[in-house]
Amino acid sequence: MSEHNKIGCGKFEALLQDYSNGELPRPDAEKLTAHLEDCRECREALEDARLAGRLVSVFQKTDDPSAMFTRRVMAQIDAAERWMREQRSFWRPIEALSWRLAFSAALALALLFTYSFRTPSPVTAPAASAVLVPQTDAFAVPISAPPSTGDEVLMAIAEKHHERY
Repeated sequence: MSEHNKIGCGKFEALLQDYSNGELPRPDAEKLTAHLEDCRECREALEDARLAGRLVSVFQKTDDPSAMFTRRVMAQIDAAERWMREQRSFWRPIEALSWRLAFSAALALALLFTYSFRTPSPVTAPAASAVLVPQTDAFAVPISAPPSTGDEVLMAIAEKHHERY
């Protein structure tokens, strides 16, 4: 395609839809017909314009939406804005945290409750040993002579400690 032909196609491209509908004035239609005989791209564009015209005529024209449609849309927008304001409130994060803590506490209580009703396993008594070793208390003070001063208490502790080693 030559450069001159590209310039001519640009002028005729706007006229293709009117030409396909039969609304183009006669002198312009004759010029476009002569151009279409020489230009394959414009013939293809004309076929596309005719196909588009047929597709548009297939669809039915719809009525404008009623006033109730506008009211419903505006009510939904208002509800969404209220919800957004509630989400941004100061207490919302605290409320969410409190629900999580309450759920965790309820779960812990349920686990403790089920654990408390678990059947206890029988406890076996330790085997008796043949030799019993008496154990002495390091801090035991003889009843017969209780210490009366702090110094006597310290001396009694030191004696007990010395006896063990």
